[in-house]
Amino acid sequence: MLDTRIPPPLIDGLALLAVLALWKFAPQWQVNVAPSLAFIIGVTFIIVGLFLALAAVGLFRKKETTVLPFAPRKSSALVTDGVYRVTRNPMYLGMACVVMGVVCLTRHPVGLLPLLAACAYLTRFQILPEEKALEQIFGQTYLDYKSRVRRWI
Repeated sequence: MLDTRIPPPLIDGLALLAVLALWKFAPQWQVNVAPSLAFIIGVTFIIVGLFLALAAVGLFRKKETTVLPFAPRKSSALVTDGVYRVTRNPMYLGMACVVMGVVCLTRHPVGLLPLLAACAYLTRFQILPEEKALEQIFGQTYLDYKSRVRRWI
């Protein structure tokens, strides 16, 4: 059983809203970075984030296993190829990259706080319980994978 019933995209959506609220209501904390540079970096993070998340979903569908974050016990296959060779959680990392992209676009470094809070929350209440479930389902195969590939990056 997972420790939360809040969908991970909602957690990152709340972080995104917090970043935008900080940008709107605390503009004095915005850093003086060239808007064009902030745009390039921000859009790059967003593109990488969307790629990671969509590639991960595609691999899950290809292996015909569940993408539902609250049903890790319904996993029928352990996905370890593609983006899963780099990170055990490309969907969560992808969502975090999108939020990071918005932090860069707004040039508001305090926006890192909601992002870090979302990552900490997801690790504690979503990822750790998922890992426990996957260990029970896939045993040593998952433990070997876990020892080779980092949780985030």
